[in-house]
Amino acid sequence: MYGLRRPLVVYRCKSSGKSLRWHQSYRKQEFTWDFEVPPFGNGVVIHQCHFMSSQGTADVIIKTLSMTSILCGGHVCKYVIGPNGIYFVGFETYYPHNIFLRFVELVRPVVKLVEPWKAWSPRQLKEFRAERNRTRSEDDDYMEDHD
Repeated sequence: MYGLRRPLVVYRCKSSGKSLRWHQSYRKQEFTWDFEVPPFGNGVVIHQCHFMSSQGTADVIIKTLSMTSILCGGHVCKYVIGPNGIYFVGFETYYPHNIFLRFVELVRPVVKLVEPWKAWSPRQLKEFRAERNRTRSEDDDYMEDHD
């Protein structure tokens, strides 16, 4: 969460085998979780994540393939929250043009924007403001009753 004016982000991720509760993240704070990915073959683990911040919302589907887990060495690949959205930070395989009539498979580090923030809709902002005002007026009523 670098570069955000108000860096509070609330998010939740779930997969078929695990559902993580809502978490709040603040500046330079990390949240991680472990999950098993079959080391070889066609193994894949899918997490659906929903993020909310002052910038808007983002829905990300994280597909971790066996190949991704091998490239990332277990703990190197990560998703980072930034001012423009959610970024993947890790490694990817690429195939440069043929060199001496051979195709070579190489790995390079990458930082990719995977999901930009979707701005809050006017309807959502109106609902948030109404709820905040309702909560404040209830707090004022409570204070008047107990004075």
